[in-house]
Amino acid sequence: MVFVSGCSDDPLDLNPIDTGSVDGFFTSTSDLVAGINGIYNVFTGSWWGGAFIHVQPHFEAVTENAIICCAWEYQYKRLAQGTMNSATGGVVRFKWDYGYQALFRINSIMEVLKSGSITDLSAEDAAIMEGELRFLRAFVYNHLTFLYGDVPLVTATLTPDEARDITRTPRAQVEQFMFEDLDFAIANLDVTPFQGQWGRPNKVTALALKGQALIYRNQFAEAASTLNQVIALEGSVVDLDPDYESLFRGANEQSPEIIWALQYVDNEVGDGEGNFLAAHYGPNELDGTSASQGGGWGSFRYTQFLVDDYYMTDGKRFSESDLYDPDNPFENRDPRFHGTFFTPGSVYRGTVLQERNFNTNGAEKTIKIASKKWKTETSNNSFSSNGAADLVLMRYADVLLMYAEAVNETSGPTAAVYDAVNKVRARAGMPDFPQGLSKDQMRDEIKNERKVEFFLEGTRYFDLLRWRDAETQLLKVTAESRSFDPNKHYLWPIPQFAIDQSPGLTQNPGY
Repeated sequence: MVFVSGCSDDPLDLNPIDTGSVDGFFTSTSDLVAGINGIYNVFTGSWWGGAFIHVQPHFEAVTENAIICCAWEYQYKRLAQGTMNSATGGVVRFKWDYGYQALFRINSIMEVLKSGSITDLSAEDAAIMEGELRFLRAFVYNHLTFLYGDVPLVTATLTPDEARDITRTPRAQVEQFMFEDLDFAIANLDVTPFQGQWGRPNKVTALALKGQALIYRNQFAEAASTLNQVIALEGSVVDLDPDYESLFRGANEQSPEIIWALQYVDNEVGDGEGNFLAAHYGPNELDGTSASQGGGWGSFRYTQFLVDDYYMTDGKRFSESDLYDPDNPFENRDPRFHGTFFTPGSVYRGTVLQERNFNTNGAEKTIKIASKKWKTETSNNSFSSNGAADLVLMRYADVLLMYAEAVNETSGPTAAVYDAVNKVRARAGMPDFPQGLSKDQMRDEIKNERKVEFFLEGTRYFDLLRWRDAETQLLKVTAESRSFDPNKHYLWPIPQFAIDQSPGLTQNPGY
């Protein structure tokens, strides 16, 4: 286990300081803080080595929005093409492998925390630390149960013999445990993070995750009630940021909109502690530069389905709006389009981008766009020098749109639904939704709103799964061979390496 230091002010400090075993390491509160910090390395990981949240925005290539260039990019192409199996590596393995690595670290530290052996630990700090640990454990189980279904419920460290004998626990039982962890976190975390360190979860983070976990499981009434507790804090603790673009480009990382983010720094602060995103998505073939100096690989080919779902500034679809000009198809779009994408004529690092700057791994793109999200104006991008932009995992706009969806599903398009969704649209500079929408119409509009609001944040694939829309949306793309079997692909295969290690594990249907 790699332990990392705990700094007492500002962002959560993730610079590695040492390695060691659990036994004998924890003798003080500062040791516990270092141990908790070490958990986050499982989420951030390394470029090729993997992580639990590993290039999460790549999930866009498992939707109708994009096609990934290369099979070797963490096996996302296998997901899109429906060819994953129990031996598939990449992200299909990462989620399981690093998820259980995180649970081992969490449970190890939890056992020390509750042992009473740390004599300088106050009861108040112990409750907060337990709240953070239980939040992180719930975060992992939220992903594991959603993607794999029944998974082993591991609540303590295991001996090798115990690990070999584990079996899958019914999903409902694991989720009950997950919600108990979240309720503890909500009750014991403050609205400010522990020791004031940005990057640690707080009460708001726990409420937002609980709301997400509920809505992922179609428990809409409970989700609305939970998310409304976050909305009640608007203006004092959380708020929408007027500058949408700044949330993703390293310039506004402590915005009141950002509820939780993975912390990254570039190599000037900590070598190898940056994100892996900037080099994947950015424009390329910049004069006098390389990927290590700000250019990107252009990993995605974006689709017309993506572009077309950005409405025009009058609130209408391009096919219905007088503002649409086929000779200038990117003009007069929802402002989030230009907050999300570079296009020919955009200025990046002092360079006016040309059409040749929008290739995909050397091949010419039909649609000349590249992502602005996760690209800073200063961080270098390479295997050793990565981007400094934090990866935002939860933000207030998501709370509002999840709340609107939850209320619409339980009560139809009430005034509360319009209020929540129109706040997000107003921040974007878009007109309110028209009054008089039916429940089904509002559902469709919320789905589209989520698509454009959260593009390249890794949410669309999960939305398509929970809405059971994957079987239609994924197959819209015909530029590559795709398959989605609704009897099989709404769950991932249990990795074969896990079954080899624990023969009592069963496989999901169809794999």
